[in-house]
Amino acid sequence: MQRILVTAASSDLAKALVRIAAQQQRSQVLTVSRSTFVVPASQYAAHHHMNGIDLLQEDALSDLACTAASFFDGPFSIIHFAGDYWTHKPLIHTELSEIRRMMESHYLTLCGVAKYLAPVMIEKGGGRLVAFSCNSVVYNYPDLSPFTSAKAAIESFVRSFANEYAEVGLSATAIALPTMRTEKVLAEKTRGDHENYISPDELARILLEQTLKQDLYITGNITRLVKYSDSFYHKSYFLRNPREKTIP
Repeated sequence: MQRILVTAASSDLAKALVRIAAQQQRSQVLTVSRSTFVVPASQYAAHHHMNGIDLLQEDALSDLACTAASFFDGPFSIIHFAGDYWTHKPLIHTELSEIRRMMESHYLTLCGVAKYLAPVMIEKGGGRLVAFSCNSVVYNYPDLSPFTSAKAAIESFVRSFANEYAEVGLSATAIALPTMRTEKVLAEKTRGDHENYISPDELARILLEQTLKQDLYITGNITRLVKYSDSFYHKSYFLRNPREKTIP
């Protein structure tokens, strides 16, 4: 029996996970979305969806924790997909509100979920917290500084959380994603190596069949996903991502 709490359930990555988890049937899945979203009917052992959950609001986080406590009948894992999309552009042409939104939507939501759900996970006997970083944290690409900084904060948080709660049966993992093959990304990166982007379905299977099945002793790790691409390994960043010169 896999028990999973999925945030940002309306995102492309979360929808793939929820759909594939449903095929396994013996799953308890609690899904959460900020917007109004209808999760398709499925073959879960048990499923519950919560709309209108703003993970930056304490009352919403408290409601989520109460629901998780009554819904799950044993140890469960959290897959935290929350985080707004970023379009590459120079820092000086980025509004401060956008920068704030990156840190809030990616990092602060993770802190809130961990703070409110960790006590429930401990009460239920343990579990794994999974969050998403990006390979840009390693490569420090230009035009990504607000997004990459938020993802770096996630990696630091995962390591600290893992150390802080190992003694009570909680583990944590950050998955550093490469470019994902979603409709939004394909539309933006028209010259990208689309065939070698990782698909949402591929990511879902990695999470369900590998990450969530690891022993809880495997914790505090940053798992970097890389799918071989000639363009990635043999072209520079600027050849892969041509742009107009926009910095005066």
